Amino acid sequence: MTHPDSYEYLTNTVNGTQALIWRAAAAVLCGALLTPVGASASSPLTPDDQAAALLLEDRIADNLWYGQVFEATYRTPDRTPGDLASVHNFGDSALWTGTYLAAEAFRYATARTKIATGEDVAFWGEQQAEAKARIDQIVAKYHLLINISKNWDYELEPSLDPPSFGGGVFRGEPGYLMRACIPTDAPSWATWGEPRGPRVFGPLDWDDGNQYWCEDATSRDAYAGTTFGLLTAFDLVGPDDDELRAQIRDDVITMTTFALKYLWNTPRPHGNISLPPEDLEEYSPVDVWGHDFENFISPLFVYVPMARLNMTQIARHVADEAGTPEQAAFWEAVWAEELASQGSLLATSMEIDSFQPNDGYYKFNLHHLTGYTTIRLEPDPAVRELLRQAFSVMDNTTRDDVNAHFETITYALTGEAGRRDLAIEHLREWLDYRARIDLGVPTNNSPGCDVEFECVARDSLELVVRAADGSEAAAVTLFPGTDARLRARRPLPVPLRPPTDFLWQRPPTQLEGFEGATRQAPGIDYLLPYWMLRYYTDVAPPGLSPFPPYPAPAHA
Repeated sequence: MTHPDSYEYLTNTVNGTQALIWRAAAAVLCGALLTPVGASASSPLTPDDQAAALLLEDRIADNLWYGQVFEATYRTPDRTPGDLASVHNFGDSALWTGTYLAAEAFRYATARTKIATGEDVAFWGEQQAEAKARIDQIVAKYHLLINISKNWDYELEPSLDPPSFGGGVFRGEPGYLMRACIPTDAPSWATWGEPRGPRVFGPLDWDDGNQYWCEDATSRDAYAGTTFGLLTAFDLVGPDDDELRAQIRDDVITMTTFALKYLWNTPRPHGNISLPPEDLEEYSPVDVWGHDFENFISPLFVYVPMARLNMTQIARHVADEAGTPEQAAFWEAVWAEELASQGSLLATSMEIDSFQPNDGYYKFNLHHLTGYTTIRLEPDPAVRELLRQAFSVMDNTTRDDVNAHFETITYALTGEAGRRDLAIEHLREWLDYRARIDLGVPTNNSPGCDVEFECVARDSLELVVRAADGSEAAAVTLFPGTDARLRARRPLPVPLRPPTDFLWQRPPTQLEGFEGATRQAPGIDYLLPYWMLRYYTDVAPPGLSPFPPYPAPAHA
């Protein structure tokens, strides 16, 4: 029996009508009828792949507000451009805005090369101009997000309800990254609404004369996206724009200096004290100290070696490329110290995070973003190999997750054609996924358990032994699990996965989910892999350099 929500069912003759509807939706999305201007005969990406990216570039205009990317909800399922009911998910905006900044930097750099070679100059001129306009807007907003904390200040004013010493211990200073900031005069549908909640502060003054409400509770997610985007723009767009390059340099150094000053903690001026939840059984052991995002200080980078090395590496890089000799020497010394203390911990850290791969899957997205940047910026071959060895520990577990985002990044780092081909294949499958979820149909793969695919308890653990080519050779159950909720034992096909903001950061074994037909995710989960692949296939193909082998079993 074939499960009614399965990809096979949708594409065979048993339910031809539904299959045709979904195929038609995918065809409209991928722009199959658009003229394939700008498509390169030498690229493994097709005109349809490009048309899908261009359509999403048009659609994302409704997700891009005040220099940041948000999710959007339309007034009707027709999703008429501009007819919005609300924008939301401000908390992850710094992460997704950064990934979109990187996508636009790859788009810009690809267009620049095409123009230089005389290929479809008018078309690529339009691509370069639109990408640059969005890059400028986003970089300017990151300048605000990184520096508006200079005006975030409180006086000592102790309180028991809610518990707080009212500030005054840590003063406002630049360098603390906010998740999102919205002008106080923004329309109500483009804000948090009332009440704003315990993580939104303001109004805060800014250099443009306006005031902003800002969402605090910063996290490594925000820093991972921000640094990935800013450094990609610094290297690919900065050589054409001295002012942008200098702005990114200054903001990166300011942001990293703040973290270093507080020994890789991030203090908050508000002085609030987060209490533990009443029912600790529902939370992790670290929550006995309250929620990290709402406390007056967070050990944000203290225990994550890759995140610390990434922050140090980016400051070192911008100082070396565009800073003073004094700045370059200072950050070189900091890098040497951090590498000495954190380098030996990297591989172990990756193994710990990989042990339960279906719990907190977003961590792999963060490691791919920060690992890519940290590795590609490293000039010393021996140190670079150390970083790649640590990355391979994670890659040993995630490489078969049917994840176009991860496959694109690992192709850029290894030059392995197999990873490139899988990334393109799975990116095309994303179009089927998007066409389906845009209909607002609930995702329910549970009836397919043990019919279409094998399911296990969500908390089950396996060790997977790989063959020489990376495929699964054998698996041993380490823990069968006790959770009554189920997940797929192995990654589901991309078109079957539940709707979300960025598909590639969610567990590929998740069975169910729902978002209404009026909701629009930004589509960066297509745009980033597409433009990154376009850059690394058409402009700067990476040389072949596979990761060092990691002989231990993978996790599932």
